[in-house]
Amino acid sequence: MNVCFNGCSFTVGEGFPSDQRDYYIYDRLLEHKLKFARTNISKSGSSNYSIFMRSADAVMSGKHDCVITQWSALGRLWLYPGPDTAFCTNEAGADYSYRHIYLSKKDKTKLRDTILLLNGDYNNIIDLVKYCNILQQLGTATKTKIIFVNGLVPWTDDLIHQPGKDLANSLSTYSKRMLDFDNRDNVEIINFFTRLQKHFSTLDTTLWVNLFEMWMENIIDVGPEGHHPGIQSNQWIADKIFTYMMTHKIL
Repeated sequence: MNVCFNGCSFTVGEGFPSDQRDYYIYDRLLEHKLKFARTNISKSGSSNYSIFMRSADAVMSGKHDCVITQWSALGRLWLYPGPDTAFCTNEAGADYSYRHIYLSKKDKTKLRDTILLLNGDYNNIIDLVKYCNILQQLGTATKTKIIFVNGLVPWTDDLIHQPGKDLANSLSTYSKRMLDFDNRDNVEIINFFTRLQKHFSTLDTTLWVNLFEMWMENIIDVGPEGHHPGIQSNQWIADKIFTYMMTHKIL
């Protein structure tokens, strides 16, 4: 059996030097335990759109019996100023220069903050649901098992519940922030949230290992090279996926 893993830096194994990843990163832990052939197509900093496109290619290739997709932060956005360069709008850091384009570190930070304001989670959630539904359809057509892992998606379980009359206590802090709760009336809030729930209801939640239990919020430790998941954190998600695969008889 061949299992393909796809995602962002969490699934790449950032946080560990490359010579330690075979021992500690969750896809390798599962490979060793379950004795399948593993392929990892993850790329650090990936947006959910780019993750979707790679997973779609992996499913359509016919090379894999199962494709496990770890979804990343909703607001990540990549731009391509030229054929030989890429620019992540969500990163600050060093200056950026490409031909006639120059952005100082200060300008990059301002651009990042502005784009994060313009690129809210509401429609990104709708897009993510669409990505999942397309991958599910492709999996059915190619007889490929599809599994989703929540790495950095902050949605909350009020998406599956009918909000009560007391909206302030019915909606999560995250949902209220996403809907700009304090600056809308109840009719607006209910209409927008009902629309979001309608989209979410098309999602096959049985394909998710940890639908609302975001990995980012369950990081127990970090790797030796930074803030990414460490040994125990990778074991945590590996155990989750193992239990899911056994329960659903994936192997």
